[in-house]
Amino acid sequence: MAKAITVRFYTVGKVSPQGASLRTTLQTIYELGEPAVRQRQLTGGFICRLERLTLAPGYLSGEMMRVRDTDLPCEVHPDGTKRLGLDVPIGDGIAFCFREADHTLAIHYDTRVVSPGRFNDYLTQMHHAGQFTMEPVMDAAALARFQAQPLRKLSVKLARPQNLDALDDEAAAAGAAIQSLGEAYEAPVITVELSMGHNKGQLGAGAKAMVQRFLGMAGHEQDVRGIHVTPDAGEGVKNEDINLLDALLSEKGEINPASDEPDDVYAATSAFVRQRLDGHG
Repeated sequence: MAKAITVRFYTVGKVSPQGASLRTTLQTIYELGEPAVRQRQLTGGFICRLERLTLAPGYLSGEMMRVRDTDLPCEVHPDGTKRLGLDVPIGDGIAFCFREADHTLAIHYDTRVVSPGRFNDYLTQMHHAGQFTMEPVMDAAALARFQAQPLRKLSVKLARPQNLDALDDEAAAAGAAIQSLGEAYEAPVITVELSMGHNKGQLGAGAKAMVQRFLGMAGHEQDVRGIHVTPDAGEGVKNEDINLLDALLSEKGEINPASDEPDDVYAATSAFVRQRLDGHG
């Protein structure tokens, strides 16, 4: 059965020059023992664990698993639905591959399973000496097209909006508003939209700079869930909405696992991630 998959790329750096490398961090976590020993609960009730790890010259690859023991789905039968007939947790995994030569991480992107931000949180919790930055790698040609186009509308969606009041550039006003809304109404996800509406003209240059700032934050400083923009296509031309996170950061495709067995699904996913990494950079 074909499965859609999205891969994103990040440049990984160490917070401290003296900090542990990603290889050391992952190896230290993996060598703790059985998968259950490598399991931790992160913020928001997410339970994650490093399920697999392969160390090769110049490359690290593996799988991060999200474990679910609450809010489980139900069984669907022709005559209705029933409680899931399992007495153990269920889980989903995301594959990753890290190229040490240029510090590039390719990751199966699915925030419903494990977002890049939570991936990084897990590493820090499990091995405090391993603290990393994760800067999203953008498609240079797509970024240039975005920079050249005037904007009619934009929206930014953030999950877990925290520490945004420290922004001191074009994103400061939006950051303060998002953080204030999240704190005032206890909302874990906030979306802010700016638009010209029915007025003529385009959003100011500061709006475009704000978008680029949030793009740069995706994956490590904040859990940026969506950035959509509507460029001004010109008189008489329909303005089309663009998902910038997909346009600038992602590569999509399909995998065809040999079966639904976890080993087969991981093998197909891992091969796809590695293939995209080899073709990137």
